[in-house]
Amino acid sequence: MTATPASSGQPAGLPPQVGIFIVGAGFGGLGAAIKLQEAGERDFLCIDRGSEVGGTWRDNSYPGAACDVPSQLYSFSFAPNPDWSHSFSRQPEIQDYLRRVARQAGVLDRFRFNVSFEAAAWDAGADRWRIETSAGPTTARLLVAAGGALSDPRMPEIDGIEEFSGAIFHSSQWNHELDLTGKRVAVIGTGASAIQIVPEVAEQAGRLDVYQRTAPWVLPRRDVAYRPWQRWLLRTFPPLQRAARAAVYLAREATVPMFIALPGIGKLAARSGIRNIDKAISDPVLRAKVRPHFALGCKRVLLSNDWYPALTRDNVQLITEPIRRLTRTGIVTSDGTERQIDALIVATGFLPTELPIAQQIKGTHGQTLSDAWSLAGVQAYKGSTVTGFPN
Repeated sequence: MTATPASSGQPAGLPPQVGIFIVGAGFGGLGAAIKLQEAGERDFLCIDRGSEVGGTWRDNSYPGAACDVPSQLYSFSFAPNPDWSHSFSRQPEIQDYLRRVARQAGVLDRFRFNVSFEAAAWDAGADRWRIETSAGPTTARLLVAAGGALSDPRMPEIDGIEEFSGAIFHSSQWNHELDLTGKRVAVIGTGASAIQIVPEVAEQAGRLDVYQRTAPWVLPRRDVAYRPWQRWLLRTFPPLQRAARAAVYLAREATVPMFIALPGIGKLAARSGIRNIDKAISDPVLRAKVRPHFALGCKRVLLSNDWYPALTRDNVQLITEPIRRLTRTGIVTSDGTERQIDALIVATGFLPTELPIAQQIKGTHGQTLSDAWSLAGVQAYKGSTVTGFPN
């Protein structure tokens, strides 16, 4: 197979067949490509609808975007990076890391960008996958679906959203050309993206309304900047970096009993969350609004040092009344109040359990992967193969 280099501009048609076809050029797809090459398998092709590698770290470029998994762990074990600037990496740094790893691995000649995956169906007679893409069809012996769970934004279903005349965009599709300075801005959502966006936007906006459906558990983020001498040590003594990674891994694994066997430990962590609230917020009404009403661990636990302080700013209001509808110029809540806004930022997450790519893949009996998962949930043998979907 001969693949067009990644820098070739507009994608040409795909080769008529390929050994292994990979969908997605984020951590999963890039890691698969590198490991295939290391195993001596060069007959593979990876496509991505974006313009370069990175996946969610290419797309989510909103202000304050960062990872809530420590840098030493949130990286390929086979490609350690001694030069992280912080213990929790920022988005630009993670994206640069992925670019560098891809370039150094020498796999980009088998990547095609700006190509969308459209469908795949198993052909039992030919023992191959028949694949449709925006750059044309191809077939493959093996199909790797590495589209990722945080690829497709979830837009809220709100009456009147089409009528809103101001700027509106999802957090993963940030409008960098829009200047929010002095604007009346609304953010819908209080999840992992919102708690990073709100403190940043609050510094610019004239007024910021934050719409909360469920108060999350937010624990302090123990983030530190690596000093030059620390980075020198990690770069000079690779075993030290491996030990640091192992320590982070074991510390994370040690939290598992808190969620599945020893709920009493979770209560200790919950106390840390309550202290995080009490330390930043003195207003009892606001404290009550942000206090979670479910056990820690039932939803994603968030990490932030500036979320609660941002909510106490004079130009920020946390709104817990449900949204009834949008008008041309504002948001109306269930109590009848309409708040005028210039821009609406939708931070309502993605479709991790309703993967669109699963609706586009058909197995041996013409059943989609989405249908197969609808009965017993999203599952795969050893996380990689599903009955009725060969190779």
